[in-house]
Amino acid sequence: MSTSSIGSLLSSLSTSATNETLAQLLGETSTTSSSNTNSSTNAAILDAVNAILNSATNTSGSGIDVTATVDAILEADAAPEETLDQDVTNLNSQNTALQTLQNDILDFQTTVDALTNYTGDFGSVTVSSTNNNVVSATADNGTAQGTHTVTVNSLATTSTDYTAATFASSTAILPTGSFQIQVGSGAAVTIPVDSGDGTNTLSGLASYINNQDLGVTATVITDNTGSRLALVSQTSGAAGQITISNDTTSADYSGDFSSASATLPTGSFDLQVGSNAAVTIPVDSGDGTNTLTGLANYINNQNLGVSASVVTDSNGARLALIPQSSGSAGVITISNDTTGTDGGGMGFAATYDPSNPPSGGGLEFTVATAGSDASLTVDGIAIDSSSNTVSDAIPGVTLDLSGTSSTPVTLQISPNLSPISTDINNFVSSWNTLIGAINSDIQSNSTTGAAGTLTGDTTVDLVQQQLLGALSSAMSGNNGLVNLQSIGIEMQDDGTLTVDSTTLNDALQNNFSSVQNLFQGTTSVGTTITNTLTTLTDPTTGALNVDMNGNTSEISDLNSQISDFQTQLQDTQTQLTAEYDTINTTLEQLPETLAQINSQLNALNPPNSTT
Repeated sequence: MSTSSIGSLLSSLSTSATNETLAQLLGETSTTSSSNTNSSTNAAILDAVNAILNSATNTSGSGIDVTATVDAILEADAAPEETLDQDVTNLNSQNTALQTLQNDILDFQTTVDALTNYTGDFGSVTVSSTNNNVVSATADNGTAQGTHTVTVNSLATTSTDYTAATFASSTAILPTGSFQIQVGSGAAVTIPVDSGDGTNTLSGLASYINNQDLGVTATVITDNTGSRLALVSQTSGAAGQITISNDTTSADYSGDFSSASATLPTGSFDLQVGSNAAVTIPVDSGDGTNTLTGLANYINNQNLGVSASVVTDSNGARLALIPQSSGSAGVITISNDTTGTDGGGMGFAATYDPSNPPSGGGLEFTVATAGSDASLTVDGIAIDSSSNTVSDAIPGVTLDLSGTSSTPVTLQISPNLSPISTDINNFVSSWNTLIGAINSDIQSNSTTGAAGTLTGDTTVDLVQQQLLGALSSAMSGNNGLVNLQSIGIEMQDDGTLTVDSTTLNDALQNNFSSVQNLFQGTTSVGTTITNTLTTLTDPTTGALNVDMNGNTSEISDLNSQISDFQTQLQDTQTQLTAEYDTINTTLEQLPETLAQINSQLNALNPPNSTT
């Protein structure tokens, strides 16, 4: 039953009509006649009404599925949106493919730049040496090719000093005083050695010196002979020469013994510091003081105002007594030395006055290596260098000196072919990726027959033609190397490139400058390719960028249409739902209406009476 038919029926069966008689509903006057004609007519009417109601409701009183009915109507109405959605999907796929091509072009442009850049690998050079044990070298890109001779007479050395005297440990107390350090032509700096400055141990002294920024590095070196201070210049050559002067460090020293653990002559001696009472110091095995080490430990444990250390040098080992006070309070007096056969076996001076110490530095600095400049001859010119790395003798070349030789060493500066060959192969590989992507996008699939994402895009066809034209271009002259094919780069039928390594290597080795000119000359193939790529990749006018911008604008328009269409569809859905809700409500009331009609029809058509 159509919507209009149902509407007409519902209009005739409205609530106001249910109270009317059937005769009134049918446009007739009420009657009580029971003639056969009327009965027949009424029966026909009843059958017709039932048929209409059953047709409208399918199942009496069940109504209709409003949601399903509206969805079915809207499904047909929504078909145009599917077409719009597919158009947006296709355009997005095209933009993705276009962006991939753009990225491939930019990657290819990078490999082209490596070959056309004047400061790139075509300027890379390598330096060979006939004697790397004497001198080797590196050269900057663009350095002039050629041959040079170098004779190394002497190497630059770094100034190093150390204390000849060794001490028991890095924390052993040092002879007090001071000394001066001078580096090169700089001013001499006084270094105190005392407890007040925390420099009365090797560790403290090294830290103090390093904090002064004097151009030297101080370290404590410990081996099986003991600990000593080492000073190493931070500048090589004569400019970094270390000079130690005015060393006033001193102590009250015993005589020399073979080692710190050698057995001492037994006995004792009295030790007095300043005006303190003299204290007897035993020297025997019973007190563990029959070695310099044991004796130093014993004295340090007595808290007598002195520090005892064992000092070892080339003359042997000795005990150093260092007063902990200055002036008269620090004067050390040794008396009643009964050690040895005739006494005096420890060999101490009778009196030690820190205000007037004996001459001779207690730290005994020794020069390990003097700082001197390297001496060499480059192409017949004498040169001195403070360093064994010489960077100003040959422009663009850095010499590394490692030995001396009376005969000249030959350096040969030549093109570095390895990175250039790599750059050319990268160029070919990147191009093949680009042209392969273009072919895939504009051609139909050979297996499925499906069209490529960008099939029919005339912009991409034009880009392909421009790129192929640039790579097929040629220049004149150039010793016969006029195009890519002439150096072994062959184009295949599908536009991809292959490299004939033999032809390429021959061109690089025997005609290097012409290969370079093929990529870097003013009218070269490299220049043509560069200009083409610059045009194609312009962010505003580049062909692919313009194509993508056009697609993006069209996608925006389509999305606006889709949005408007969805709004209209929503309005239609609202309207239909309201209408069919009304229909459904009325249909659900039809069983009651039908009962009323049946009642009225039965009243008009009573059963025949029998006599």
